Amino acid sequence: MLSVKNIYKSFNGLSILAGVSFNQKNGEIIALMGKNGTGKSTLLRIIARIMKADSGIVAFNKKDLLSGNSKYRNKMLYIGHDPGLYSFFTPRENLTFLLKTRNLVSKEKSIQGKLDRYGLIDFIDKPIAFFSKGMLQKLKLVQIDLVSPDLLLFDEPYNSLDEDGVYLVDRLLGEFKRHDRSAILVLHDEKKAKEHGDSILKLESGKISKINAS
Repeated sequence: MLSVKNIYKSFNGLSILAGVSFNQKNGEIIALMGKNGTGKSTLLRIIARIMKADSGIVAFNKKDLLSGNSKYRNKMLYIGHDPGLYSFFTPRENLTFLLKTRNLVSKEKSIQGKLDRYGLIDFIDKPIAFFSKGMLQKLKLVQIDLVSPDLLLFDEPYNSLDEDGVYLVDRLLGEFKRHDRSAILVLHDEKKAKEHGDSILKLESGKISKINAS
């Protein structure tokens, strides 16, 4: 279970998160909504320990993540607006590097099949610097499918995707549900939030409120 308690974060004296608290059960998918600039991406980065909170606690299966518990951090995957990959590397090279950093070398043999599944096999050895935004978004889906994290933190999964890409995201999230994996998704589309979210949380004025997903 993920437990977020009293997270505070300010930038240059401006309060963004003001005591954010919520719990997430194992296997639960949370849709995180709110207007632009309300701190949704900031909250995800804090949970992923990419950004430091001013104060507060984030615990995963009762282990404090903010104190640097790398064993449990490796059970989650953060996917932000930036794909977090090396632009001069090819998909094959980037994915191989990702798996090595997570001690998942045994999954390297699956790279080609996963790229094929997301329509990127023809670009397996081309530098991603030349990829469109939609192709980079699909490459994020390949990362998720390969790593299969216990907890996924995904910031705006539908960005820059065409109809086919939207289907691929929906399929992946459906598989997450069937395999009882957890996710926090930053979404702007209320229809998608209700489709995939077991719970919908709204971030407003630095606070979290819960909306019925049904």
